[in-house]
Amino acid sequence: MDTGLIQALLIGLLSGMGLLAGAAFAVFVPLSHSRIASVVAVGAGLLLAAASLELIDKAAMDASPIAAAVGFCLGAAAFSLVNLALRRWGAERRKRCGECVRQPSEQEVAGSGLAIAIGSILDNVPESMVLGFAVQAGEDLFTALPLVIAFALANAVEGLTSASGMLQARRSRRYVFTIWGFAALAAALSAAVGWMIYTGEETHRAWLQAFAAGALVALVLETLAPEAVHKMAPCAGLLGAIGFALYLALVG
Repeated sequence: MDTGLIQALLIGLLSGMGLLAGAAFAVFVPLSHSRIASVVAVGAGLLLAAASLELIDKAAMDASPIAAAVGFCLGAAAFSLVNLALRRWGAERRKRCGECVRQPSEQEVAGSGLAIAIGSILDNVPESMVLGFAVQAGEDLFTALPLVIAFALANAVEGLTSASGMLQARRSRRYVFTIWGFAALAAALSAAVGWMIYTGEETHRAWLQAFAAGALVALVLETLAPEAVHKMAPCAGLLGAIGFALYLALVG
């Protein structure tokens, strides 16, 4: 197996383990909605920083602002369409902690457990593929470390709030750990796919990065932001800015 592919798998898995860590925290250290919302606001800021400073900015430079804008909107549209389909199966609240807005139980919406599982796994595909692009472009773990850390922290936030909601909907701990274990593996596989589909051309990478950036922004606005601002966590805007600044500190 190519060493680059192995590296992409490992970096994707490292980022994806944040999901499992966040879920474990939700299981063993339950938090109130106010605290979860505060953490989610920071995570949302992190993802927005990665999308804007790392992805769309470089895409605009490597291709053109117009091309980056088109790729960005296509990525957002792709996420929104998939999310719309999942909402019809009861997965629209998959990032809600349960105390503020409950996730549906299997008894309330048949098939919602599977839909939530699929949505939780698919949510992390774009960012994981970005890591694969980075490895194929010649970046090693040290070079890609700020992005890996940012995604791992954001993943921990997603795992925390979503797993809390799963438990509130009376889903078992086994269900929670199974879902997030598969999500971590899917992150590794998505990074490998990103490594394989990137041709090495700057323009190609620019399109892929712009697409991923659009998907990430749509993810934040449609799944994380509602949790962060529900009943307005204290200084939610400031916490989001802190998350954004944290990414700046990581790359600085």
